[in-house]
Amino acid sequence: MQESYSKNYLNIYFYQILSIVLGFMSLFVVVPYLSSDKTTYGIYSVCTSVTVFLSYADLGFLGAGMKYAAESFSKNDREMEMKLVGFSHFVLFILITIFSIGFLYLSFNPQILISGILPGIQENIAHNLLLILAIFSPTIILQRLLQMIFGIRLQDYIFQRIVIIGNLVKIVSVFYFFEYRKYDIVGYFLFLQLVNLIVAIVGVLLAKKKYDYDFKLLVRYFTFSKEMFNKTKALAFSGIVVTISWVIYYEMDSFAIGKLLGANQVAIYAIGFTILTFFRSLLGVFFSPFSARFNHFIGAGKKEELKNFYLHVVKITFPIVVFPILAVVFLAEPIIISWVGIEYQAAVEIMKWLVFCNILAFISYPAGMLMLAEEKLKIIYMLSVFMPVFYWCGIFFTLSTLGLKSFAIFKAIVFLISGLFYLFYTLNFLQISLYDFFKKNILPYLPAIIILCLMMYNCNSIFIDGKDKINLVLNAGIVGFGIATAIGVSLFTVSYLRDYVQGMVEIILKKQ
Repeated sequence: MQESYSKNYLNIYFYQILSIVLGFMSLFVVVPYLSSDKTTYGIYSVCTSVTVFLSYADLGFLGAGMKYAAESFSKNDREMEMKLVGFSHFVLFILITIFSIGFLYLSFNPQILISGILPGIQENIAHNLLLILAIFSPTIILQRLLQMIFGIRLQDYIFQRIVIIGNLVKIVSVFYFFEYRKYDIVGYFLFLQLVNLIVAIVGVLLAKKKYDYDFKLLVRYFTFSKEMFNKTKALAFSGIVVTISWVIYYEMDSFAIGKLLGANQVAIYAIGFTILTFFRSLLGVFFSPFSARFNHFIGAGKKEELKNFYLHVVKITFPIVVFPILAVVFLAEPIIISWVGIEYQAAVEIMKWLVFCNILAFISYPAGMLMLAEEKLKIIYMLSVFMPVFYWCGIFFTLSTLGLKSFAIFKAIVFLISGLFYLFYTLNFLQISLYDFFKKNILPYLPAIIILCLMMYNCNSIFIDGKDKINLVLNAGIVGFGIATAIGVSLFTVSYLRDYVQGMVEIILKKQ
């Protein structure tokens, strides 16, 4: 195993930057085409929302397998690593098969998902989207397998290169499927699934070549194992609770809105939720290398090194999380208008609340990974029960008065409360007071935050209204300039950020 992973982080983040650019391109190019027909876009949003069940179909065994496989990798135990990978993905295979059958049933009964769907074109669109999803669901098994193989080696960037190429192909395809007077959303969705499958197959070939990975041996371990079950069950069962909790809390909005408020309201909410999902996807990719590294430290019994590394992660990721969120919250209205048009004006406030959800992600992401690495199961259970109960109780009591906004407001409230819990967990782990933590790690960023907020507030007058790609690019450029300015100020006021950047520059120059 490597002694230092700095170069790995640089490679990962280089391709993450490309992914960020690609993600923005996707939002700029794809969503305006899809959202041009609000009702159909609402149907598409609900149908594709069921894909969340595929993301959580492992019942917690993938997370547990990832943790113990990373520890086995740190001990250079390849056989145990492959046993864990094979068993955890066998569990995923069983659940994916069940979900595929469920999607097949829904494809012939789409009214179960969407109230008021009309017979004919709308019903056929929902049928075809769900049928495609049922057929291609097994692709996620290969995707998750590759994420684990590359991830435990902190070489995610190798697979990311292929994913980026696939995403570029997806974006370019929009101009074929959504030409003038052409709105082939079913063909577009089918093409996306085919690209995902090809990317996964190429990833398997790459893993075979890069690591001499014995996939034939892995197939032998692709079965139920009592030994692996006993090894992973405690952590996996906590993962089941977390999975169910997260799905109920985070992923059921579109279904509830579709049933209670109709497809048009789903479309409005989907705009804000798309930005939230985009932020969370970026944050997930950004923080993912640290999870494997936490497990490396624990597997090697290096508690003090873990503390130092954890604090370093929190300090360095603060501006990466907070600055973009503040900028987007301040300027949500011109971004939405230039992106999808004035008819989505109602999505502005929804978007502000949903984006603000992640303001404490610099604490909640690493703290959640640390809890999993340290197997703090009771704490995980407590949070898992709290989040969905509080969220849906809030919606139940406020839906009649707040309407659609209640979903966004209470999602933000729950995120903030859980974020504060993660903060105090962090303080306890680091054995530091709240005052000292704030003074040493947050206060140095305050000048940059003030400058950013003032810039964004005063820039409202120069933003360009009107749905247009050029307007959107110009508006995004203003947001990007504000974020870059804040980071530049931080390099002068935050010594450890400056030292970190200088160290990374030195590594880059040595690589060249």
